[in-house]
Amino acid sequence: MHQEQIDPKHPHTAGVFNFSKDKYYKIIFDDDENISMQESTKVREIYEDSEIPLWIIRHSLGVEGGEEDYTSFHERKLLDEYDYYSEREYELRKSILEDGSIRNLSYRGIQIDVPSNSYSHAVGPIHAGVIEPGHFRFSVTGEVIQHLTIRLGFQHRGIYKLIHKKTPLKVLPFAEAISSDSAVAYSMAFNRIYEKSAGIEISEDIRLFRLVLLELERIAIHIGDLGALAGDIGYYPLLGLCSTDRGAPLGVMEALVGSRFGKSAIFPGETVPRPDLNPEKLKTLASNLMTAFKRVEVQFLRAANNSTIRERLQDCGTLSRKIVKLNGFVGMVARSSGLHHDLRKKEDLYNKYGKIDLIHEDSDLHGDAWSRFYLRYLELKQSVLWVCEVLPALKVDSLSSNQFKITKIKNFKRGIYLEAVEGWRGPVLVVLELNERGEIENSYIRDPSVPNWHALEMAVRGELIGDFPLNNKSFNLSYAGFDL
Repeated sequence: MHQEQIDPKHPHTAGVFNFSKDKYYKIIFDDDENISMQESTKVREIYEDSEIPLWIIRHSLGVEGGEEDYTSFHERKLLDEYDYYSEREYELRKSILEDGSIRNLSYRGIQIDVPSNSYSHAVGPIHAGVIEPGHFRFSVTGEVIQHLTIRLGFQHRGIYKLIHKKTPLKVLPFAEAISSDSAVAYSMAFNRIYEKSAGIEISEDIRLFRLVLLELERIAIHIGDLGALAGDIGYYPLLGLCSTDRGAPLGVMEALVGSRFGKSAIFPGETVPRPDLNPEKLKTLASNLMTAFKRVEVQFLRAANNSTIRERLQDCGTLSRKIVKLNGFVGMVARSSGLHHDLRKKEDLYNKYGKIDLIHEDSDLHGDAWSRFYLRYLELKQSVLWVCEVLPALKVDSLSSNQFKITKIKNFKRGIYLEAVEGWRGPVLVVLELNERGEIENSYIRDPSVPNWHALEMAVRGELIGDFPLNNKSFNLSYAGFDL
């Protein structure tokens, strides 16, 4: 499939935030996995920067534009993939500058012009399964989605307030609950910040053990998602197997740290393994994981060679590389379009101990639902091979003193700290402003779902309304990660 030519070094804004009325910050990613933070004292520079997606501003700083009225827009303007709602976005940015509204996420409703041959279809925020606190407004002609508008923020948990002024050990349980399917990724990001501020150096053994936990988290979710997508198509052999064998990596996680989701295992300066681990047990865990993967692989390859499944997934919900780049989509969404965004390339231990292939040059990755299905298999395979090579050689005796080193730190280096960890969805971003006692003065958290919800909006344009659940599952985005 032909892909548009784009600037290979075009950076994108991954987050914006303000910790005071006169200081605003942008987090910038580039294709070399470099992350930088830019400071501005002028709010206008943040809001008028057209390269910052409105989804990022809405999540980070809030918008108060009253009821969103798109009734004056011609349908063609709504469908222009390179100029999405541009006039309305300009009006929203202008209203922010005029009234100075900050952190007001109130959703006032939306009006969309519906042609006489079409209809508007609303889903949520109360879902039939009480699982999805989001509002989805579809404009549909016949069975074809013309455009989709998603608004979130209906299950606010107050994470920022809950962690404010708290010390590290009290913060970590909240960090692990930001999006609980990414508990290890968030815990790693928070702990790296505390280690920087406290001046704690950690050993390679601790770093390696944490990466094993991170990959087990990725493996478990990818197996579950492969099954969920297969189930949505009605291919039950893969669904049934993945539903049970997802428990294999979770079981390995529990055997390592006592929690199936890797919680209460990572602390500043240490990682706490179970006391009964030994080389023989680690070897057995690796063997169990590989056995489960081989079972999943057999069924996946069987499914992948099924023409019905290919017909259902291929060319469904396609996002081009250009769209991904222009909108700053991240993680799996970017990689499934053929881009190579992966912060794990910056982690030297991935190839110092074992070897993991993080660049997938594959003709099957061109941005559609099939690509998001197939990429999960590619990443699953690489992660399993790496973990099974590294796991038996882990040195677990020196990982923890069981004394919580962080409690012995009396003086932290005050400042603003940024960390990013490549979770299974993509990079989780955490910015903490800490005082000299290690307490959080201000915080900013950006889940990879924040920019990628807009990717779902764009992917379903021109698709059948009946294909929305399939596309939605192919992204598997987090409501909790958005609605902090």
